[in-house]
Amino acid sequence: MEKESTFGLRLDQMANVFSMGAGEPNPSDEKGDRERMAALLQEQLASALVKRSLLFDTLVMMLDQQGHDTHSLAGRSLGEVLLSPQSDIALLQGIKNCTKSLSERLNSQAESAVATTLYFAALAGALVHHDRKITQHSYEKLDESFAMLIEKKWMDRGLAELFSRARRICEARRNQK
Repeated sequence: MEKESTFGLRLDQMANVFSMGAGEPNPSDEKGDRERMAALLQEQLASALVKRSLLFDTLVMMLDQQGHDTHSLAGRSLGEVLLSPQSDIALLQGIKNCTKSLSERLNSQAESAVATTLYFAALAGALVHHDRKITQHSYEKLDESFAMLIEKKWMDRGLAELFSRARRICEARRNQK
C-alpha cells in the first residue's frame, strides 16, 4: 500500500509539486518556468467559471448534491471566489475537494502544481474569511505548506497575501495548544 502524505497526495506528488525550481537549474530556464507557472496560475484565477468547464461542472455537481445554490457561480472568476470574504464556506469546501481531486489526476507537473495551489487557497480562504479549518491537517502542517507556496516566485500576489494571513492564524492557533 502506498504511503499517503498530508493533504491526500502521495509523497511523490507532493515532492514534485514542492521541488519545482529546486536543484541547479539553468537560470534562463528557471525564469521561463516561473513565467509559465505564473501565466498558468493567472489564467486559472482570471477565468470566469463557466458552464461546461471541468472545474465549474464538478463544483456545481458537488454543491448541488449538498443542496447549495450554485447560480451565483456563473461568470465569477476563480480568483474572485477564492479571495472574497463573501464566498460561502460550502463553495470553498467544494473548490478544495475539486482541486484536490484534479491535482491527483493531472499528468502535467505545472497543472498539478496550480491545482494544489488552488486547493491551499481554498483552505486559506476558509481560515481567513470564515475562521474555519476545512481540513483535518494540523495548523503546523498548514503553516508549512502556506510558507512554501508564498516563497514560490510565480505565486500570485493576492494569493500570497491570503496565504500570509492564513499563516498568522495557523501560528496563533498552533501556539494556543
